[in-house]
Parts: sequence; C-alpha cells; structure tokens
Amino acid sequence: MFRKIHPYPRRILLIICLTNFPAILSLPMLFKESIGWMLGSLASAVNVILLAKKVASVLGPDEGRAKIASVKGYFIRYAILLVYAVVVMVFVKPDIISFGFGLFAGQIAIYINALYEGIKGLNRGRDDT
Repeated sequence: MFRKIHPYPRRILLIICLTNFPAILSLPMLFKESIGWMLGSLASAVNVILLAKKVASVLGPDEGRAKIASVKGYFIRYAILLVYAVVVMVFVKPDIISFGFGLFAGQIAIYINALYEGIKGLNRGRDDT
C-alpha cells in the first residue's frame, strides 16, 4: 500500500509515526494527553495518505478535471476529519489540546523534514579540508 506513495509523503508518515513513540512511553503517566496525541496523529497520517493518493491521481493533462477533483478531495478529506474528531471527542474524550496538536502532526512533520534537509544541505556545503 505504501510503496505506491511518493517517497516524500512516506518520509512524512515515518516522522509522524516516530512522534508517537514518546506518547506511547508516557502513556502510563499522561494517559489522556498521550491518547489525544496518538488519535490526532493517526488522523493526520490518514490525511497525508489521502492527500498523496489524490495528488497522484489528479496529475494529468486535463487541468479542469484536476482542479475539480482536487477541490472535491479537499472537502471530502476535511469532512472525514471533522466526523472523526467529533466521534473521538464524544466517545474517547481525550485531552483536547493534545488531540489538536496531534491533528497538526503532519504539518509538524513537514517542518521537521525541512529542518533536517536544511541541516543536511549545510553539512554538504562545508569544505572538510
């Protein structure tokens, strides 16, 4: 399933998964906060997967269809996220702040990746002599 996704979204998904390890380790001490982060980051990871698949499917010669498919995919993804968030808040009742931050795990992962790429680029530019 993940092999069909471009390497960049796969790296973002890996970073999202790695951010769950501290949440898993702190589960006994901070249960509601950890559950909130993990459920939010799960939704963020699904959002990244759906976005990557939609981008791959709409790339083509017909620009009009691509725009319509992109807008339709945008509203469907966020409608699913809204329903998911309401269900989680009603039935699981995690910490709302950590759940909200978990929903931003994809964006946080993008910034972490950009920081990593920037540092890696700086190290390549150095002269080691």
